Amino acid sequence: MRFPEKLSWQRSLVFCLAGGLSCSPLGYSQEVIQQVEAVIDQASQQEAAAEQINDPVLRNGPIFVDWPKPQVAILFSGELNGYLEPCGCAGLDNQKGGLKRRQTLIRQLEAKQWPVVSFDMGGQIRRLGPQGEIKYRYVIESLTKLGYSAIGLGERELQIDANYLTYVLSNYEQDANPVVSANISIIDPSIGLSSRYRVIQVKGKKIGVTSVLGKKYQSEIQDVSDIVSTDPVAALEELMPTLMAEGCDLLVLLAHADPDEARELSRQFPQFQMVATTGGAEIPPKEARKIEGSEAHLIEVGHKGMYVAVVGLFDDVEQPFRYQRVPLDHRFKDSDEMQAMLTAYQNELKNMGLEGLGLLGLKHSTDSFVGSEVCADCHTSATEVFEMTPHAHATDTLVMLDPPRQYDPECLSCHVTGWEPQEYFPYMSGYRSLEKTPHLVGNGCENCHGPGAAHVAAESGEEELSESEIESLRSAMRLEVVENEGNLDGQELGVVVKNCLRCHDLDNSPAFDFQQYWPKVAHPGKD
Repeated sequence: MRFPEKLSWQRSLVFCLAGGLSCSPLGYSQEVIQQVEAVIDQASQQEAAAEQINDPVLRNGPIFVDWPKPQVAILFSGELNGYLEPCGCAGLDNQKGGLKRRQTLIRQLEAKQWPVVSFDMGGQIRRLGPQGEIKYRYVIESLTKLGYSAIGLGERELQIDANYLTYVLSNYEQDANPVVSANISIIDPSIGLSSRYRVIQVKGKKIGVTSVLGKKYQSEIQDVSDIVSTDPVAALEELMPTLMAEGCDLLVLLAHADPDEARELSRQFPQFQMVATTGGAEIPPKEARKIEGSEAHLIEVGHKGMYVAVVGLFDDVEQPFRYQRVPLDHRFKDSDEMQAMLTAYQNELKNMGLEGLGLLGLKHSTDSFVGSEVCADCHTSATEVFEMTPHAHATDTLVMLDPPRQYDPECLSCHVTGWEPQEYFPYMSGYRSLEKTPHLVGNGCENCHGPGAAHVAAESGEEELSESEIESLRSAMRLEVVENEGNLDGQELGVVVKNCLRCHDLDNSPAFDFQQYWPKVAHPGKD
């Protein structure tokens, strides 16, 4: 017999206890039923509260409240730092950011007939090497598909090989190339890989925009060949007569700099009504701030692409513009077009392989990895605990994603055995692929206890060692949780929690609390 369709599982349980169904030969007294109902009501309230907490609007606030349709909506972004999407380790509903959500936001604004102009201050990657180069190419291609009118240059992308930058940017006609900088040129300004400024005409308004790389970041590229860099003040002094002659209704400066330098540039060049800057806090302020000594407002967007800022221009003397910080949370669905871009990116990593990405493996400083199955031969109780944890199935998580991520070094580093998790490279004896090293799948024992080849050889008799030598190897593998060990204020930052934090860092596991997590994986004893 089925439960009534409109009866919740909680009420169905009460119905069952009351003998309404053939769940049990016994009925229950009204008093018991009332007690059960009280417990269920409490659970329902807790569940509803949890759903509210997970509601992105309740959690992060509504957006564009009481906004009429703007004449123009200017979207600002920057400092993506390689985060094409949230990693998902802490649950996508708990994380912000991603190009898929950003495109959905832009499309929603366009669907409301808002004229959207998008600007980016640069800072697309944080890691160099082949994967960083590939990622930069996909970011520029994605931002172009999103309709960006101007994209600045950050110091990290300027450290990419100039030939590769040429390859990426030469695919665009100069008039369609959104990369702009007043004080940076790649190889030679005459090549046209970037523009000094751009003028965008939208709904009868002319918006002039340029970008500069600040002095703080210029010092990081001073030894990079084929990058022509000039002082930002000198570059703007040279550019301003030309830019002013364009007769723009609005001038915008994109500063890949720190906020103090951006403010000073605003004071020196008051022609800019808006100055957007990088280098601020990870979470940007809720409001655009008036710059002291200037009529301009300072706009910040935070780090990792978690937020964008939207400035609406209005034909309103009292309130000519409005500002909205937009959290890119899961109120914005994933866009199919950006999903296809990310799939292509992952497929390219797969085709390149670890060797093609320059990840040949480094020798570990102490020993070689053998895999958790070897540990299980002796440590049976610990293995039973381990196999019930997500650590044991960490690689499976990558394989089951869409698209799969088991070819992405930035994901592999914490989902397999024998990698350096913060630097994203394998050790020579570490995981290489599902086919070549199936014994190293999962976030295995040796990621915390250290590579165990010498310990295994000693215990199996492959190596003839003294008892003191054997005990020394055993001791090297042991870890002990100290009193009040943890990662929160007032707790002891011991060796064990330091191991955890190599993967459970602020990027991938912002809610990590060692004292809450440890009991789920604790495996005392050696058997």
